[in-house]
Amino acid sequence: MKTKEDRIQTVSIIGAGVMGHGIAELSVRAGMRVRICDSNAAAAEAAVEAIKNPRRGELLIPQFLDVSDAADISAATCDAEIADADLIIETVSENLALKTAILSRIEPFLPSRTIVASNSSSFPISQLASSLKNPARFCGLHFCHPVSERPLVEVVGGKSTSRQTLERAFAFATSLGKAPIVVQDSPGFLLNRLLVPYLNEAMELLLEGADVAALDRTAKMFGMPQGPLALFDEFGIDVALSVGRSLFWTFPDRIVPSELLIAMYKSGLRGRKSGGGFYLTPEAADTGQLAPRVMELIAARQRANYSFSDEQIQRRLLLPMLLEATRALQESLVVSSTTIDTALRDGLGMTSLYRGLFGWADSIGAATIIDWLRPLEALGKRFESTELLQDAARNNHHIGEQGTRAA
Repeated sequence: MKTKEDRIQTVSIIGAGVMGHGIAELSVRAGMRVRICDSNAAAAEAAVEAIKNPRRGELLIPQFLDVSDAADISAATCDAEIADADLIIETVSENLALKTAILSRIEPFLPSRTIVASNSSSFPISQLASSLKNPARFCGLHFCHPVSERPLVEVVGGKSTSRQTLERAFAFATSLGKAPIVVQDSPGFLLNRLLVPYLNEAMELLLEGADVAALDRTAKMFGMPQGPLALFDEFGIDVALSVGRSLFWTFPDRIVPSELLIAMYKSGLRGRKSGGGFYLTPEAADTGQLAPRVMELIAARQRANYSFSDEQIQRRLLLPMLLEATRALQESLVVSSTTIDTALRDGLGMTSLYRGLFGWADSIGAATIIDWLRPLEALGKRFESTELLQDAARNNHHIGEQGTRAA
């Protein structure tokens, strides 16, 4: 039976960037007391002011009324001020040393009731929890960008996370109007573990001569709201590299480090938040007009100039993501293939064309997919068939059926 003490009523956010700002906005509009802390005190003050007094047309969550000046939100100036909360969420940049230093620094100030979460998009929760003396109170709360628009929140438990911590974190996400799912600990959790192979393959195709318009067309026909390059710009090249690095350390035979992404990062092209990535503006993404500097970087690294059909591009983009989804089921990362299909929809904002990753696969059939994989296996283990896929082909059943487990 849940008690009043279990409910999250006070929240402290560490990091006043885009994600921290968005989570703080949601929390204060849900009636919680919110404190924001940032190493840049001016950034924390600016976030508080923007949430209290959003300018017309710039509301993060336009369906709500404006937050009044009486809203209980303020900037904190020290660890002791943020520690007095039911929940603390760390939202700083994807830097392992920075995250673990912050977590270990604040722990001595925490009351026993406080649970701690990281919005990390790549580092395993058990790895981050190693910096804490009480890892039972620690979990992952991975919100998706943009926070105001994406229903998915991945609630991730590490090896030492208590059931109560997971339940309280799940209830908190639900109270914000989100659609949380529980995910077992893994680098990239679920959503990014599926996205990295997809985005990784887009980079490979680009350097092999694939047309940007064809990449976009194929992605949108599957139900993606935008093409893979625009998705990189939305997430940030720096975040994509960090997530990709975490997965590469764990699955080096399935992840191909992208020399193009690395070159873009070194050139200062880090996505929309930096003023430009693959595209200089969102409007340029709609037309597929790459930034001139990006075209130079591609030309200097292009390995081939093949002509790909839309069908070939579809197989290259979607099969690595499907295979990773079957591995996630084999590892019991989530409870079912339906959870995976829903997570992609809620985490990416899929269009009405989306019928699910497994819905797409089952319309083709496991045996046919295995036939598609054979000529692609020469590209590497990322195209190697899985036990779950082979079992579906032998027994002529739906691909995700064998991976389903009891919730």
